[in-house]
Amino acid sequence: MSEAVGSNMSTRRRRLGVRLGLVTDVHSHAAELASALALFRQRRVDRVVTIGDTIDAFARSEGAPEVTALLLEADAVGVWGNHDFSLRGEVSETAQRRFPDAVFAFMARTQPRLVLADCHFSHKEASVDPNDVAQLWDVSDRPLDLVARASLGFQAVTQQWQFVGHYHRWWAATPAGQVFWEDGEPLAFKPLERYFVVVGATCEGWCAVLDLEKSMLEPLWCGPAEPGSFT
Repeated sequence: MSEAVGSNMSTRRRRLGVRLGLVTDVHSHAAELASALALFRQRRVDRVVTIGDTIDAFARSEGAPEVTALLLEADAVGVWGNHDFSLRGEVSETAQRRFPDAVFAFMARTQPRLVLADCHFSHKEASVDPNDVAQLWDVSDRPLDLVARASLGFQAVTQQWQFVGHYHRWWAATPAGQVFWEDGEPLAFKPLERYFVVVGATCEGWCAVLDLEKSMLEPLWCGPAEPGSFT
């Protein structure tokens, strides 16, 4: 990647704003989301991004009205995941009976994938078709190989940084392989390097602030007790 390309990326990030608040896999957990949004306000984030599975269409309906009200108030943007895929587009009568209109109003704002500056957001790796719910679920007996999935993501899109949810853990890689960083510590992105980052689940007490100007991702604990497992 050339120096000129890197300079243009930095310019686009500054135009976007310097901080993004990231949540993912909220799964209708309103308390954890409210805590995350409070942390984002303290850090003066410019935009809130949700990386899918915001509402759980299968496991629980409790919390969904509060979650959508919070995100609509925050003017959040984001993508859908496998658990909330059925709550956008043509919604079934069963779902319409279970959830208030605000849920569908928020889900109508979500996209299959989202690009901000030179950052790509999708619920799973960019090689997955987000319009194919079977690919979003990916029920497989094979062991999870995130290095291979990151490699597919790097091949699928050109953005310098990719962020996904779905896997309920913190994890990162460059095209050279997995990147290790201390539990809960900020991850500093090296200049001109490409990154694939899995963001920890908000329903399990995690969120993050992505500082585009400082090229840094800061994991934040938003759970009700002591920080849980980082991995």
